[in-house]
Amino acid sequence: MTNIGWNNIYNIGCKIIDDQHKKLISIINELYESQHRGMLQASILGILDKLADYTVYHFSSEKKLFSQYGYPKTAEHDYFVDKVKELQMELSRGSIVLSLKTMDFLKDWTITHILGSDKEFGEFIKQHQLTTYHL
Repeated sequence: MTNIGWNNIYNIGCKIIDDQHKKLISIINELYESQHRGMLQASILGILDKLADYTVYHFSSEKKLFSQYGYPKTAEHDYFVDKVKELQMELSRGSIVLSLKTMDFLKDWTITHILGSDKEFGEFIKQHQLTTYHL
């Protein structure tokens, strides 16, 4: 796995969410770099804690926007949050070392989520704003 480079294709058209996605990717990259450099487990756990906290914050922001715009779909956020929390627990017990498979999961899930359900939400917002402006 290599770092995730930000690509404008990840923009969904909602600045708040796009900025949060950039931060989320930055934390995943930080986690990868720490693991790749062989940093102490406590340091990696601290970054994983930061990822978990920011993930909860980000998904909470998305849910508020879903409600604000009357977005009819729900996102699959709980699975990712549960997986990150599971990784935190296992790492804190010394049960695992972050493997490339784990890092690939974090990367792939994040990109798939952004390009999938979040892009759909971005399109929904655009349509909502167009309808609102034309009334």
